[in-house]
Parts: sequence; C-alpha cells; structure tokens
Amino acid sequence: MGPDDKLTFDLGLWHCELEARSVGGFFQPVATCRPAQGAPVQLPLDAEPYATRAEALRHAQQQAQRYVRRH
Repeated sequence: MGPDDKLTFDLGLWHCELEARSVGGFFQPVATCRPAQGAPVQLPLDAEPYATRAEALRHAQQQAQRYVRRH
C-alpha cells in the first residue's frame, strides 16, 4: 500500500474513505463519510497518531462505523 492509498467501504447508505496520513514517523487516521444524498463529513482527527498505518486505518474504520450508526 502506497502512502496515498485509501480504503473505502459502504455501510447502509453511507460511503466512507479511510486513510492514514504520515505525520513525523507516525500515522494520523482520517475518515471521511458521505451519505447517499448529502455533503461529505470529515470525522474529527484523533489527538495522537498511531505507530503503524494498519493501526491508524483500523481506528479510522471503527470511528467511521460508530459515526454512521449514530447518524
């Protein structure tokens, strides 16, 4: 996986894009979700980045799933 690769998934009527941005040797999870009809929503960033890209992506996915289930 390259540094610009994103993971995507659909949950219900939502489409989410996940990425792990490199920040000084760590990875910041970023999740953006879009409802079927509406503007995309970038979820709040975590206060601290993760040691690996996989950890950051896993957290971004969990965050996106929680958000979508509440909205």
